[in-house]
Amino acid sequence: MTLTFKAGIGGSWLQSVSYRSMGVFGGVLFGAGFVYQGVFEYRLHQLFIAMIITAFGGGLLHFAFFMSFIEYFRGGFPVALATREVFTYLGVSIMPPFVEILNSDYGLHGAYLLLGALAWNCIACGAVLKPVNGTTRNIMATQNKLRTIVENCCCSRRTSDTDGIDAPRCSSIFDCSPITEHIQFAIFLIVHSLLYYTFTAWAIFLVSFGTSTGLLTSEAVVLSTAGGIGGFLGKISVILVFYLGWMNITFAGVVPSCLICTGLFGYMVSSNYILMLMSSCLCGFGLAFADTALSGMIPQYLCSYHLRQGTAISYFGGGASMQFGGTLAVAISDSTGSYLWVFRTMFLANVTICIFSVILSAMDEDIPECGDSRRRNDGV
Repeated sequence: MTLTFKAGIGGSWLQSVSYRSMGVFGGVLFGAGFVYQGVFEYRLHQLFIAMIITAFGGGLLHFAFFMSFIEYFRGGFPVALATREVFTYLGVSIMPPFVEILNSDYGLHGAYLLLGALAWNCIACGAVLKPVNGTTRNIMATQNKLRTIVENCCCSRRTSDTDGIDAPRCSSIFDCSPITEHIQFAIFLIVHSLLYYTFTAWAIFLVSFGTSTGLLTSEAVVLSTAGGIGGFLGKISVILVFYLGWMNITFAGVVPSCLICTGLFGYMVSSNYILMLMSSCLCGFGLAFADTALSGMIPQYLCSYHLRQGTAISYFGGGASMQFGGTLAVAISDSTGSYLWVFRTMFLANVTICIFSVILSAMDEDIPECGDSRRRNDGV
């Protein structure tokens, strides 16, 4: 739940502070949550507090670095983001065995303390971020570079109406003007949210679904490994597609959703172990590819005026989809008494992703001048 709220607060905070301030503060909280768990006894309310601290700090870190990537890499932002995601994926893969080693050598309290010390290295990472000058002129100079992202990396013909214009930025945590002013972005949010629901439900129920088909637990766990291998290949592939300038909503939405549907259909029609491994690999590939590709395309659906707040809303929607999507998947499983229905809902979700992606690809590619931009140009 904390991950859903950090985006709105982070988006508002970035209107008045630098990436460096947010990164340092996020790093402090990120490590403090682990240290809190290592110092205190394990009670439910203390675990809850520690999770809130860690999740909030990690969310601020992630948001600050994402926005700084847009500024620092400019035309190379999608490729840089995709490269970062590969290393992020490797870190996620390494952490479970690493934590197990720490737990066996130092105990759970010692493991959390060491993880907190490791996490506090993020403070140094935040400190080396270039501070954003608070003047409007410098902010607009940075924002006007976003057109390069669209033209060079995503083969888009979008134009910006903000060249050389000094403008304020969205300042309210609850400002939803990016959605109301940009219909393409509203559709994009639906696609992104459904993807996060699919990822959450798939990750939660994959092993349980495997055991329900008669697989041994040790065999069902390998399904997750196959999904991880597919995910790693997906992260590598998205770098190539961005680098070659082929990325568009068809590659980012239609193709991966079709691959995911194919994998989910394989789960539903057969309990053959080899086929389930192939299905896991396809699902992992599609989910990893779509996640990075869609994240890299966020600047395409927003004018520079709404970029920061729109990015915050996108992260809020993703976090909410993961939080409530997991709850929904559990509710479906409990009410139907079958994991199969969870996979059917994921299949329908990805059919919907495919449909909305086709709609996006058919819409006018130019970002229209939004009402806020017109009022800004009129000096209101």
